[in-house]
Amino acid sequence: MSNNNIDMTNNKIFRLGMEVGRKQLADHIQHQFEIGKPAEINGELYWLKDAKQNLMDIMDDIESTWNEKHQVQKFIVPLKHPHKEITREVIIKAETAEQAMINALLEFEQGCGWIVDTDYENYKQFKG
Repeated sequence: MSNNNIDMTNNKIFRLGMEVGRKQLADHIQHQFEIGKPAEINGELYWLKDAKQNLMDIMDDIESTWNEKHQVQKFIVPLKHPHKEITREVIIKAETAEQAMINALLEFEQGCGWIVDTDYENYKQFKG
């Protein structure tokens, strides 16, 4: 009878050890995600993303497929801040670079106060 109790105790210790190990592994993976680093498992790096990022990636894939199918183009339009030495780029959907410039002028110069680069012949086409 006492041998049976020792087996039960060993079984409880084993289960407790497994529980603690799982918790430590989960905490490590969560920490790696929070600091933006991959988790290394069996010599391979695994990048983690949360449900929101995963959904955003799925939606981007759907949009890219739809854009390719319907031949929608996107252009990278450079902008400058009127009072500071700040530049940025926006991606505008349009059929031509000229139309992308016009859309950017309407949206960013009037609404946000940014200065749009009007040299649309140098706009890069966005692939993504």
